Amino acid sequence: MADKKYLNGIIIKEKEFDNGGKQLQIKIKVNEFIEELKSVEENDWANLIINRRKQPSDKGVTHYMVVDTWKPDQNYQPPTQRNDTINTPTPSPDPIDEPNNGVEDRLPF
Repeated sequence: MADKKYLNGIIIKEKEFDNGGKQLQIKIKVNEFIEELKSVEENDWANLIINRRKQPSDKGVTHYMVVDTWKPDQNYQPPTQRNDTINTPTPSPDPIDEPNNGVEDRLPF
């Protein structure tokens, strides 16, 4: 797995309230963060991932941001659709539809 590229210029802290609600407080050092974004920008996009730290830092930082380096495989070929027929058993003929082969129907109605 490739090394993670962490983004500088951003601090993310999670605050939890007594009622169970949570919020993320994000502080951005604008000029530094813009330079970080420009360094990872590709086709006018920066793909980023925000992860939760295992333990908050001494300053209360609970999350960090890394560059998402995943790229689709250019040689990927989706599986071809199979045209195999399913072997379903042929139903036996319905006895009502069969000719009586000379046997007289003995039902009273």
